[in-house]
Amino acid sequence: MNKLKMKIRRHFDKADKTYDDYCLVQNDACICLLEMLKSYAGQFEVIADFACGTGESTLKLIETICYQRCYAVDFSANLLRIARKKLPDSVSFILSDFDISVFKRSSLDLVFCNMGLQWSADFQKTLALFRSYLRPQGYLVFSMPVYGNFPEMKNEFKYPLPAYDQVIQFLKNSHFKVLQSCVYQQAELFESYSEALNSLQKIGSNISLVDKGLKKMKEQDFFVDKMGVLPILTYRIAIYICQK
Repeated sequence: MNKLKMKIRRHFDKADKTYDDYCLVQNDACICLLEMLKSYAGQFEVIADFACGTGESTLKLIETICYQRCYAVDFSANLLRIARKKLPDSVSFILSDFDISVFKRSSLDLVFCNMGLQWSADFQKTLALFRSYLRPQGYLVFSMPVYGNFPEMKNEFKYPLPAYDQVIQFLKNSHFKVLQSCVYQQAELFESYSEALNSLQKIGSNISLVDKGLKKMKEQDFFVDKMGVLPILTYRIAIYICQK
């Protein structure tokens, strides 16, 4: 695991006690994702939820579809510990980064990932790995923030993201059939700059490629000028339903 991935993991490990209270946008994305999936398939043999976090996405997944075996995969031991407490015994847990091979070829019918693939070290390689897990006609279903996320924040403090159309091209290059996709925006209003930044810290996604001097900066220095009376964070989220 490279240094950046280790940094990302540390941030999520620290958010274990607060994630569930602040992941409203992530939960909404998961619900939208599952509503779209139901139009294509609702019964699977073996499924895996990658970047499962505290298990909220896994719980929604297994309540929505029929399955015989389910795996919950995450690289944060602290988040996975919480997931173990809330998920049934029918779920098996794997502590691993999704950039590392953990399943045999053609062993899964559904690869699911809600708001996690933005942390891939190499997006194209991760897609190829996911495709290798899937059986013929298997599904890859995921949501993720894309370019244009948090337009209120200065670019130098945001984690770089691919564009919505760029992800579609990545999928086609990996020989996935894109059955349906969409992109939407969801805004959160906060009472202060500090509260806005705190909301990201509480879910572990306050990842910046800039390391030096952040603690000495004022909260408003992270945001673009003329934001208005109250700070807003606007999520730009894409959803993709794909098939092998």
